[in-house]
Amino acid sequence: MSEQSSVPVAELEPVNDLEKALAAAQNGESTTAEFLQQLIDAEVFILLSQAETGDEEDDERNIQPLVLEGPEKTPMLAMFTHSDRVPPIIKEFPDFAFPYEVEFSWIVANATNGMGLVINPGWSYAASLPPEALAQLRNKGDQT
Repeated sequence: MSEQSSVPVAELEPVNDLEKALAAAQNGESTTAEFLQQLIDAEVFILLSQAETGDEEDDERNIQPLVLEGPEKTPMLAMFTHSDRVPPIIKEFPDFAFPYEVEFSWIVANATNGMGLVINPGWSYAASLPPEALAQLRNKGDQT
């Protein structure tokens, strides 16, 4: 299910290297490719519909990540560069109140075909990767 976010944009003061790289790319101080290189090795947060326990029973509980609706109704997985970025979205989507830290490479490997990615929705330093870009990252990872 895709949700639409109407969270007003909040000013983001970068607090980690990943956010600094995102800000630099958006300010023209570096390239998108440099940000993506930093992102590939990063730990990031997604929001889940239930707490993740690490048990195999989680599959049976049908835990869902927060997926927002992008352009042309494209499903966009919501992802955050720091745990401090999730509270405004949790207020808007209380059914997804469980932040979960994962490696970005895990997201790339496990995102379904046709899904994009929205980074820091509702914040001034935000970005998105369309499904094609996420697929390219996945294919690049398969080749290494």
